[in-house]
Amino acid sequence: MLKSKTIVPIHVVDSLSPDTIVISEELMKQQGIPRAQHISLQFGVAKQSVHLLPDHKKQGLSMHSRLAQLLSIPQLKKELKLALSYQEQQTTLKLGPLIAVMINKETTDNLEQPFGNISAFCLELVEACVKNGTFVYFFTPQAITTYGTVMSGWAYDEEWRKLILPLPEVIYNRLPNRKAEGQLQVQKLINETSRYYDISIFNERFLDKHEVFDILADHEAVKQYLPESELLTSYEQLEQFINKHRVAYVKPIQGSLGRGIIRITAQPNSTFSLERAITTNQKANNFTSLKRLYQVLKPQLAKRKYQIQQGLSLIQHGRRPVDFRALVQKNGQGHWSITSVVARTAGNDNFVANLARGGSIDSVLNTLPLTNLDKHISYDTIKHSLKAIALTIANALDERVDGHFAEFGVDLAVDVQGDIWLIEVNSKPSKVNRSSLSKKIRPSVRMLVAYANHLSGFRERRHSHGKVKSRRNRRKD
Repeated sequence: MLKSKTIVPIHVVDSLSPDTIVISEELMKQQGIPRAQHISLQFGVAKQSVHLLPDHKKQGLSMHSRLAQLLSIPQLKKELKLALSYQEQQTTLKLGPLIAVMINKETTDNLEQPFGNISAFCLELVEACVKNGTFVYFFTPQAITTYGTVMSGWAYDEEWRKLILPLPEVIYNRLPNRKAEGQLQVQKLINETSRYYDISIFNERFLDKHEVFDILADHEAVKQYLPESELLTSYEQLEQFINKHRVAYVKPIQGSLGRGIIRITAQPNSTFSLERAITTNQKANNFTSLKRLYQVLKPQLAKRKYQIQQGLSLIQHGRRPVDFRALVQKNGQGHWSITSVVARTAGNDNFVANLARGGSIDSVLNTLPLTNLDKHISYDTIKHSLKAIALTIANALDERVDGHFAEFGVDLAVDVQGDIWLIEVNSKPSKVNRSSLSKKIRPSVRMLVAYANHLSGFRERRHSHGKVKSRRNRRKD
């Protein structure tokens, strides 16, 4: 059984034996650690057997510099504070936990933004970890070694520094594309190294649009929210969709950020229009026949797989479509919960609401009154339904999809009758910078830290000595 987490300063001294640690008697009592006993001290996957001595005066945990070196505990400019949690069955005192984030690139040219456009998010995650007694570092696939229990990673210590650190207990995968994820060393880490060292990796991979809809197609709790959708492989399919729905969306199954989406519309004058989601003003291409349109589309279909999806009469603000992004994350108890739901309004002359395509965001209750939603429908009811449906979809995917996931960006649409539809699910929701005016750590970042603590066996910290149940949530094989 794990005791509640306590955050303490870590003192590195030369006055102790290299195999001895000293902690206060009060702390031993809080953690339920037996007196005069050999235990294991763990940081990440690094472990050392130590003799524990109580001290009724000194606060925190003291160790010899040689022991700190063996555990690869970083020597920082600021005082290092880590959470402690004693695992009685294994007679192990855990520090941290130690978590790592797998990113795609690093640069020493600009140490203000060493990781490109996610640098601000990385610093925010560091701040959240410091408050929680957790240590986090960031590494690229190039740092992954075939053997060994340490690797190089970036840590923040008043500035970004590269350190040698133990393999972590938890890895958060923030690789931005499938090419990066497909690298041999990344797949070895996910499939072999992590299992050998019992490392939990979450958000293991991207999901594609066809996979999501195929998995959910017969799920009793979800199928009612799915628009008609299938892989586009022939002209006959396109013709059937257009005859039935008049509007169809053609999407690359491995696309993201609204890139590559096409809208095909049957016009009243028996012509057909093709529009592409782009950032500048769009011009529709008109065709006198659907066959002519398909011939233009056909070379693209030969290069990539595309999903065709029925067009929906989405609510609009003015003539701009509105959809909704629900961020669903696993919490400190390992359960799915709603972190946020926002409304996204498409930019001028665009039919997708992604921020990358010029869209804007606002709260659900601010946006709904500005739309053409039937006025008899309660806005509060729509907001509640968006949350409930997103949560249902996340749980359904977690039941059926292969891999370990801890957050989904669930994109939902509302039609003018108030019916809610699933657009797509993103397993790597964007980590845009927080407002430069806000110094608060976002709930989504705090939730990531809480879930990492849960995976590593640390209880969620509600206050200094809070008591919140936690259980080990092992990855699915």
